[in-house]
Amino acid sequence: MSAIKDFISLDILTGEYAWALYKLPGRTEIVGIKQQGAPLQLHPNDLSEEQSGYLIYPFQVTPKTPILMIKPEEVATFDLPDTNISPKCYTYTSDEKQQKTKYTDLFEYAHRQIRAKGSTLKKVVLSRQLNIKIEGMTPAEYLDLYLTACMRYPQNFVAMWYTRESGIWLVATPECLLEKVTSTLWRTMALAGTMTWDAGAPMGNKAYWSPKDKREQSIVAEYLYDTLLPYVEYIERSHTYPIKAGDLAHLRTDFTFSIKANTKLGEMISAVHPTPAVCGLPKNEALDCINQAEGYTRRYYTGFSGPLNLNDNTRFYVSLRCMEAIGDTATLYAGGGLLRDSDEDIEWTETERKLQTILSLLVSEEK
Repeated sequence: MSAIKDFISLDILTGEYAWALYKLPGRTEIVGIKQQGAPLQLHPNDLSEEQSGYLIYPFQVTPKTPILMIKPEEVATFDLPDTNISPKCYTYTSDEKQQKTKYTDLFEYAHRQIRAKGSTLKKVVLSRQLNIKIEGMTPAEYLDLYLTACMRYPQNFVAMWYTRESGIWLVATPECLLEKVTSTLWRTMALAGTMTWDAGAPMGNKAYWSPKDKREQSIVAEYLYDTLLPYVEYIERSHTYPIKAGDLAHLRTDFTFSIKANTKLGEMISAVHPTPAVCGLPKNEALDCINQAEGYTRRYYTGFSGPLNLNDNTRFYVSLRCMEAIGDTATLYAGGGLLRDSDEDIEWTETERKLQTILSLLVSEEK
């Protein structure tokens, strides 16, 4: 573990370096990438397969939340430690009543928008924040937190990155936005619908899932298929099946495709992102609802990040189950897809379960 600590060293939050650590799903190797100074800032259409680095893409591109690329000035690979790590934990004083009141307002606003006469809004994904005090967290403690997430969630993409422009983020996400499988084939997934994982239940039986979960996932799948069609020569769709992500289960459909010779990577990504899994449908109407309702800027939450032509990998993962650290405060994010027939209590419970992905790493006692 000393090697990875030496790689990040005390530069972890100084701004002198931009860096990222990431572990691919099912792997035991951690890749570190570091550059001196500020990362590249890109326009969406500038993104191409010829570039190389660690890509950090926001939910919405703005002057305050640009697309960032950490250049591969230094790249190293480390083995995941085989010993348990005990990260520093904090006491969290719950304000559930106030949080629930805010969520009720959020939920009711979304339902009014969906049910309004003449509305075309079919789905909107609204999120909430949870703030935890992390006073005095040291560079070594940030690294312990990251390594613990890697070991706790072996089938997730687990990354931590820092730039002066973005700040420090930790993600442990189950959702791949885009993956280059071979020189000609790409893959994406429609991931939506949420339940608590139950190993003894017939999770693979569609009848076990609620109509709302199945419809929510179908919206994402149809959107991806229709949006990709202008950019691809060939596309194949898998059956829909459940996957385990921590203590949760989701419905997933895979799409494998080859892109047309004249397709530009940046243009295709701009068309696809943000998907209805993190935004809604239609996209512009859902964005308007999100910007009006949430009361904060998501920044890099529900954006995506990952290696581009780095260690023979191009894989971008949606920034979910994540934490943003600013000063002595860690802000956790979680959201859920709302449809016309969504139930407020069920949706609230879903966000609570999603928050536990990172909250369980940070908190030793909840009051």
